[in-house]
Amino acid sequence: MTRAWILAAILPVLFAACVTPKGFEQPGFAFGCPIGDAKVSSMDDLVRLKTTMEGKRTTIMATEMRCSKTGDLIKIDANLNNDSSTVKRIAYKFRWIDREGMRAAEEESWKPVMLYENSNLVVSTVSPSNKAADFRLVLRSQE
Repeated sequence: MTRAWILAAILPVLFAACVTPKGFEQPGFAFGCPIGDAKVSSMDDLVRLKTTMEGKRTTIMATEMRCSKTGDLIKIDANLNNDSSTVKRIAYKFRWIDREGMRAAEEESWKPVMLYENSNLVVSTVSPSNKAADFRLVLRSQE
């Protein structure tokens, strides 16, 4: 009789595990980052969606991006890559966007960085308020 009760308790759990969608992402997110209705099937898609260039173009590119929630705030880690054989100077900033698509915070100042030849740099930030629902990483050459 006890085995029947244990089996009755375990079967629904096993069945539920079989019918849940694969992965851990919530709808509207990829790699933890908000994407809305955009189709993102790879890290490259996410980086293209979230990165923009302003001013002078740079050869430094974002190669990875991951997000998480810290309470109501968005935490972002973005990997910048310099695959050239020379040192490159760039500046970056994050542009924060609210749920209506408007700017959620004052424009950030540019943050200058130097990437040595054939190197990576991880830049991290946290959204300035819980009004920020999305973001863009903006890159600009300083050369």
